[in-house]
Order: sequence, then C-alpha cells, then structure tokens
Amino acid sequence: MTTSSTKGAHGGVHLMTETDSATLTVRRTVRLEAAADGKSLLLIDVDTRKPGIQREVRYEITPAELIAAIRAHGAELPGENHADAADHG
Repeated sequence: MTTSSTKGAHGGVHLMTETDSATLTVRRTVRLEAAADGKSLLLIDVDTRKPGIQREVRYEITPAELIAAIRAHGAELPGENHADAADHG
C-alpha cells in the first residue's frame, strides 16, 4: 500500500498582476507562496504604482487558517466532487 503525506505548505501562485497599458511595465503584483519552513503562507503585495516608490507588504497565515477563511467566505461550487460516505468504503 502506498501512502503520501504532505507536511506543510509548498509552492506558490500569482494571484494578480497589474500592468500599465501604455508602457507595459508591471505596476503591482500579488502572490501567495509558502514560507521556507512550510508552516505558513505569505501573501506578498508589491506596489510600484507611485513613481519612484516601491512598497512591499507581506501578510502571514497558516494553511489551516486560510482553509477556514475560504470555507467561511467562499462559495461552495455545486456538484464538485461530492461523494457519499458509502463511496469511501
């Protein structure tokens, strides 16, 4: 029997990129990535919309807290992988 286990968060995803349509330069990026130790996730918001100023703000959350927030505030999609308990035996 093969089992797999993931301990902590890993990887990352770009959530938003804002570009200036005239110059095609990136003005703002927001990404979510795992901390090096995998115990938390970082939401990193880099904003260069004001000329000469780069602002980077980091927020930290645990994977369990993010999952709880999505479940509390997200909309459950109907019919997506909903299985009866009998299907798991």
